[in-house]
Amino acid sequence: MRWNNSPVENNDVSVTESVGDNSLRRSTSDVLFSMFETRCLTTSSSGAETAAAAAVGSSISSVESLLASMNAQLETRLRSDAQLRRQADKNQQMMNEWMIAAAVVDRICFIIFSLIFVIGTAVMFVLATAVEH
Repeated sequence: MRWNNSPVENNDVSVTESVGDNSLRRSTSDVLFSMFETRCLTTSSSGAETAAAAAVGSSISSVESLLASMNAQLETRLRSDAQLRRQADKNQQMMNEWMIAAAVVDRICFIIFSLIFVIGTAVMFVLATAVEH
């Protein structure tokens, strides 16, 4: 069984189930409806239909195993999403720290440049006035 990652209308999850050589694609609503239908059939069965009910019971167990597998995959997906979210938060925090460090270095460079520019301009004015006299 594998998940189909294509967008599905009505928030319905599609599942591809391999049965022999055929691939059967069913949505969760189809699976749940068939499970409900089989449960209704088993409650209304009489003595002659007991053999049919046993066959339906095996399909219920296959549906239940399919649902259990889907549940396990959803839990795995949730854990994976939580891990990706934690990693993204960690990366964002690191990026913010580097931006603060870059701002500090930028401010220090600006102060050094400004001091050199003001001191250099003052020295040039002093030298220019000293040469004139």
